[in-house]
Order: sequence, then structure tokens, then C-alpha cells
Amino acid sequence: MKSIRKTDIIDGESVDQLAQRIIDHLLQWRCLDAFCDKQMLTILDKTESTLKPLPAMLQIEHPVTIFGDIHGQLDSLIRYFDAVGYPPKVQFLFLGDYVDRGAKSLEVSLLLFCYKIRYPHVVHLLRGNHECMKMNRLYGFHEELARKRGTRMWKRYQNVFNELPLCARVGQKILCMHGGISQNCNSWESFRNLKKPNTPKTCDEGLQVDLMWADPAQDKCNAFAINQQRAISVVFGEKALTDFMKKLGLSLIVRAHEVSQDGFNFMFNRKIVTVFSAPYYCGNDTNCGAIMHISPSYEISFTVLRPRMIQTSENADVVRQMENNYKDLMVKSPDPNRGRHLTPAPIPVQPVSIPPFIAPVAPGPPIQIPPLISEMVEMKK
Repeated sequence: MKSIRKTDIIDGESVDQLAQRIIDHLLQWRCLDAFCDKQMLTILDKTESTLKPLPAMLQIEHPVTIFGDIHGQLDSLIRYFDAVGYPPKVQFLFLGDYVDRGAKSLEVSLLLFCYKIRYPHVVHLLRGNHECMKMNRLYGFHEELARKRGTRMWKRYQNVFNELPLCARVGQKILCMHGGISQNCNSWESFRNLKKPNTPKTCDEGLQVDLMWADPAQDKCNAFAINQQRAISVVFGEKALTDFMKKLGLSLIVRAHEVSQDGFNFMFNRKIVTVFSAPYYCGNDTNCGAIMHISPSYEISFTVLRPRMIQTSENADVVRQMENNYKDLMVKSPDPNRGRHLTPAPIPVQPVSIPPFIAPVAPGPPIQIPPLISEMVEMKK
């Protein structure tokens, strides 16, 4: 009699049980070869039905840990989980861009979908610009799925991506999205009335395109301007951001969408922070990755992940460049909240008594917001 493998279809198995088996297998083996297309399509169907009732803007309470771009880097995703904990012990908010660029977009996305099925109130998934068909058709996900499973699976994925929310409010003072703010928003009512785009055309219109694509301006632009670098959406300056936040009563914007050398980057007097979670992006950038933690008392901390690279004669120059990039982070600073890298694993940070404002991550004036403390933590290589 033919033996039944652990990963075969089991009569009477629930979708939750299947999702848990896929999670366990991915964490152990880092691949999906043992699962058939029918099982994976079952997960996609359940994910779509789980996401469909959700509004375009989620309301999330802290504490929460926030991920930026992952881009198919499964090993990095699991390293973060190893450091800070797995669902459901930790509540997670992902800001999108799960696919493209990296080699394991299928595995990353399906792992997160399975976690969403198992713990729908603990794992929250937003949509990035690479969860739009026109992007993941060109930047790797289509080719990966065509090679691993076939284009039918890629097409089915688009229906799931169409149901992803576009932004999330954490508490009452923090707004999170993949891209940035929009001049098409006048009040919270604009977010409540926002519909999730379900066609390539609607992905490029109105408030939704800015939430997935907009960038803070690097120059002296104060208002909104055409995003010439991306040829879509807008860039915005500090005045536009300040007006937007005042209008909505916000104290901090958290977004992803751009590579940051340190894994995160504050701008505009610490009113906005970019979080990027894919270290050694595309195998070319020598950047760190980071995730952001918001505590019950609005304390902020970051877990920073250094890229792994074994030095050889061919890559010696790149490794030296990477080490030089880390020196500024590792040197003790007069600001106790800047540049602490703890090895091997994060340890609890004892809150200190400070006035009610965000403790600066780098020298600069604070912003008025409930007590936020910043601490950078680095994991073992």
C-alpha cells in the first residue's frame, strides 16, 4: 500500500490545518515543493475571502511591529521572526512589497497569507506598489511563478492583491502606508470612503496611487510636485506633510517604498519615518534592513538586520564597504538612543523618564507626540 506523505492532501483537513502545515514546512525547509497547486489555490481562495470584508484603511491598536519592503527575501523575514517572535505572540503590520526582486516571492507571500489565515486579528497586510499587476508582471514575480507553478497561479494572485488594504491607523496619532500622503485627502472621511482598487487603471488614480507610490521630497520642495523619478504619483515637502498631519490630527507617518542605508530614516523634523526591511537589497545595495516596534505607551524601537555575506577574494571590496557603513551605527553617540547594536539578540529596553516628546534618533528638534523612545538593536550576523 502506498504510504501517505505528510504534505499530501488529507481528507477532512481544514484550511487552517493546511495553512499551519505550510507554515511549518516553510520555516523548516524554505520551499513549497511538497505542496501541490490545488493546496496553494485553496490558501489563495481563503486569503481573498479573509481580506475582502476589510476596509481600505485598517484601525490597529498598539503594541505592533511594522515591516517595510521584504521583496522575496524569505531568509531575512525568518531572521526577523527569530529575533522578535512569531505570530500570534507579536502583532505585525506589513506595509507591502512582498514580491519582486528577490528569489522567493512565492514563499514569502504564501507564508504571510498562511499567517493571515491562522491569525487574522494579529497579522495585518497592506498593499504596496509591487502588489499591482503592471509591476509584478515586469520585476520578477511573474517569471518566478511561471517557472515554479505556471501563469495561472500568477493571475490568481492578482485577485488576492486587489483585496489588500491600502493604509492603517495605529491608535489615533500614527498613520501607516506603503508610499506616502496625498493632496486628494481632505479629512478622515476620504479614507473611510476609499475603495480598494481592483484594476490596473484604478491603481493609478486618486488617493490610492499616492498611498502606494508617493515619496517625501529630498530637495527643498515644500508642497506637492510631480514625482519625476518614478513618473507616477507625487513627491511632497515638509509644509505639505505638516498641513496634512495637522488636518488629520496626526503625530507621525510611517511608510516604506525606499531603500534606507540604516534600514530606517526619519525626515522633516521626525514627522515621517521610512522603514525598509530587505537587507542587502537585490544583492547590490549594502544596506541594513529594519523593523519598527511601537509599544503600548508609544515608545518606538527598531530591530536592525545586517546583511549576511561571506568574504571571498571576489567580494572583499563590497564587504569592506559594508563594514564601513556600519561604523557610524556602532560607535557610541552622545545621544544614548542612537547607534546601539546589541548582540546576539534584542533585550528589553527599560523606559527612561523624559519629557513628552519623541527622543531624537539623530540630533535635531523633537516633535510633539506622546512619549516615544528610540533604540536600535542589531542581531547576530
